[in-house]
Amino acid sequence: MSIYIRPSDRSCSGNAARTLPESRLRIIVDGVFFQYQSSGIARVWTALLEEWAKSGFIEHVVFLDRGGNEASRIPSLRCEKIDAHDYAGTGADGLGLERICRKLDADLFVSTYYTTPTATPSFFFGYDTIPEMIGADLSREVWREKRRAILHAAAHLMISENSARDLEGIYDLPQGSTHVAHCGVWRSFFPPSPQEIASLRNKYGLSDRPYVLMVGERVGIDGYKNGELVFKAIGRLPDPSRFTLVCVGGSAVIESRLAALAPKTRMIRLRLDDDELRAASGGAHALLYPSRYEGFGMPVLEAMACRAPVVTCRNSSIIEIAGDAALFVGEDDADGMGQAIERLCDPTVREEFIARGTAQASKFSFAEMARQVANALISTHHRISSGELARPNGIWQDLRETLQTSQSPKIFGFVLRQELRRRTLAMLRKFGGDPSRSRLWAIARELQHNPERWMTIAGAFLRRGFERWRWAPRQDGK
Repeated sequence: MSIYIRPSDRSCSGNAARTLPESRLRIIVDGVFFQYQSSGIARVWTALLEEWAKSGFIEHVVFLDRGGNEASRIPSLRCEKIDAHDYAGTGADGLGLERICRKLDADLFVSTYYTTPTATPSFFFGYDTIPEMIGADLSREVWREKRRAILHAAAHLMISENSARDLEGIYDLPQGSTHVAHCGVWRSFFPPSPQEIASLRNKYGLSDRPYVLMVGERVGIDGYKNGELVFKAIGRLPDPSRFTLVCVGGSAVIESRLAALAPKTRMIRLRLDDDELRAASGGAHALLYPSRYEGFGMPVLEAMACRAPVVTCRNSSIIEIAGDAALFVGEDDADGMGQAIERLCDPTVREEFIARGTAQASKFSFAEMARQVANALISTHHRISSGELARPNGIWQDLRETLQTSQSPKIFGFVLRQELRRRTLAMLRKFGGDPSRSRLWAIARELQHNPERWMTIAGAFLRRGFERWRWAPRQDGK
């Protein structure tokens, strides 16, 4: 039995279709993202694995289970439990992944979120370039790991054409070399019944007037989510009290500086499950999605699938995802967004954009995405086996070993001990203290000669530091 590879426009598979005996391919999928969140990116991977279970491709996959995920329950998926991920120990994590890949005789490694082995070839699966595009602090370990994963990979895949172009431009990859596979619509999102909409309206007190919907973060890093545009637009409507603004997700309290832009508008923030969000979308006057940059734009597609008109901005991947099915406005054009909201009060216009949105959402499916990703993985394996793509060199082993050493509490503790001794002595000299009679100096010397105690203190300090500053995936999967 063999798998057929169908060439795609953005594929490195060449012009000819190929076949691959199933027994020759083993792909390791690191389920690291599931450890942090069960929505967003985790949903994409759950859908892919479910589709691969249907097609039989899942026979090639071994899933690394780091805990806290639903993917391990997928029938016929082989799972291997491994240690939890920790950004304070990325060196040891990479070395551990390489040992697992060798144990499982892996041909190719792909991570759900930017982890890598050392010598085993990897395939980069990316979602956006938001941190790079908006000027986030790329010195944080999570973004260092992303860069390492990009450089380590033999091939790359992104979930939109725009993100693929951005990835290639930022990381100097060959133009057109990045595979693209669009996401589908999650199974929870389809047109709700009138009864579901009425029930949601009654539950949350939305029965008295129409409402517009916002989903996800309202501000984002450096304001890229651009929620200010929505509040300005509603505040400038001829009758700002005509609509209720329903914010789903994001900060638990609507930001006061945003609320002040529409003081006469009723606004509420809700936390909804999928069924309720489907009903909220289907009953909304419109989804307002003012983001300045997206890697895909899943809320746009989900709203369209639920028969909600969409008002959004013409930028990044939103253009290819929304097609001609959304009302587009400028990123700073509050009056334009207000006019779009008013346009949708015309039943003819509203029905036109609902129909367009329904047709647009139907073009995206996880079954097709799963096929495209599988083809990209097979193609990459072929090209590595033929020598067309290079395998990782030995520097990756050296890098992970160096990281492991630098992240060790023992090394960190030694540095802290030396620093405490230096600072204590400097302070005593500054204030005229006698080190030989100082209790503080005695404690510093005691700690200097008690490495085990210092390793414990240093380890706790290091863990607290990473817990405070490390990145963890948000509810929207960014």
